[in-house]
Amino acid sequence: MRKLMQLTLATSLLNASAFAETALIEVKFFKDWVIKGESTSDNFNLAIKNTGTAPILLAETSLCFEIGQLVTRPLPRNLAEDKEQEEQYQIMLMESREFLKLLPEETHVYEGRKFLLRPLPFSEEIRFTVSIYLGKGAWLDSEPLTLKGVVPDAEEKVATVGETIFPCDLVAVTYKNERWLYVKTRPNEQLRSAGGKYYSICPVSLTNKIRVEPHDGKMLYKIWDGDKSMIYRDGQAILLEGPDENNVFGKWTRERKQKAEADNAEVRRKKAEEKK
Repeated sequence: MRKLMQLTLATSLLNASAFAETALIEVKFFKDWVIKGESTSDNFNLAIKNTGTAPILLAETSLCFEIGQLVTRPLPRNLAEDKEQEEQYQIMLMESREFLKLLPEETHVYEGRKFLLRPLPFSEEIRFTVSIYLGKGAWLDSEPLTLKGVVPDAEEKVATVGETIFPCDLVAVTYKNERWLYVKTRPNEQLRSAGGKYYSICPVSLTNKIRVEPHDGKMLYKIWDGDKSMIYRDGQAILLEGPDENNVFGKWTRERKQKAEADNAEVRRKKAEEKK
């Protein structure tokens, strides 16, 4: 399969002159397109570097960070939604017992899950920023980002997963020279859900037959892409195990976190030497 189209974007924030917190938000896309009904939050991960002179207060857990601070903001801005973020931030403050202080020059990478962010209107060109809310109307923004809204060339159902009360389909979606595995929701009267929502899991080969079978009976499934196997956890749209060419989310997160830890150690070493 052709090497995945990937895009890394970063920005040094210039719109935070009223306070000391500024950051470089590095956003890693694993493909540059989305289909109608797709959650854009399953298509990227990020690293946050403090480029200011004061610590940046971040929720320690990724769940609380998602609730109160991490937002996809459309361009042009939706000011009404921006104002509502303060309510979510206050909920996060009540729910989260621990926070981390991202010190100047240090970098943080969240791991272990994909974020469920504010949905974006689908169009041929989807423009937005990935933003971090600091409370009281203060934002840290990435530079403007763009994804293409596309019509896929093909969609193939490969399996049904999930409990009987809320089953979902695994489908293989092909667009040009890429093929991605998604989980696709079905209509559900109890949840008043219309269905048809797509959450990307991983890239798969263009030609191999995709096979799926239950694994350990704990909402886990083994996915076969030819002779390559992966472990998928239902409900999270994420692989727990798999080769790097499939588990692109896990590979980038692991490697970027290792780099962040090494860089942070060097920053601390230099600061310690300066104090001597």
